[in-house]
Amino acid sequence: TLGLIEEVMSAAGRQARIFYEQVAKEGHAFTFLVDDNFLVFRIRDYDVIPFWSSRSRLERIQKSHPKYATYALSEIPLNRFLDTTLALLERDSVNVGVNWSGQHLTGYDLPVADLRRNVGYYLDKVRNEA
Repeated sequence: TLGLIEEVMSAAGRQARIFYEQVAKEGHAFTFLVDDNFLVFRIRDYDVIPFWSSRSRLERIQKSHPKYATYALSEIPLNRFLDTTLALLERDSVNVGVNWSGQHLTGYDLPVADLRRNVGYYLDKVRNEA
C-alpha cells in the first residue's frame, strides 16, 4: 500500500504543479458553483474549495461523476482570483484544492498563502520568459 500512497502523492504533486503553471500562463482559474456558491468540502477539520486550471478538467469531471453534471462551471480571471476570491477564503480560513482528479477527486489542498506563493513563482517565470 505504501507504493500506492506514493503514487497518489506524486500524481497530486504533478497536478498541483500543472495548476500553478497553467493558471499563471493562461490567466484563469475554474471551479464549480452550486446555486451561485462555491462547492465546499469538509476535509479533516477545515473547509476546502477546489479549483482547476482548465474548463476541460471540469467538463471531464462532469462526464465521469454524474453528480457534478448539474453544477455550473465558473471561470475566474486570475487577478480577481488572486485579489478577491483568495482574500475571502483566507479571511474565512478556507483552504484551496488544486486540480483534484481521478475516480475519487483527490489531490492537494493548501492554505491560501501557500497557493499565492506557488502561483506567484510561476507568474514570475512567465514574466521572465516574455
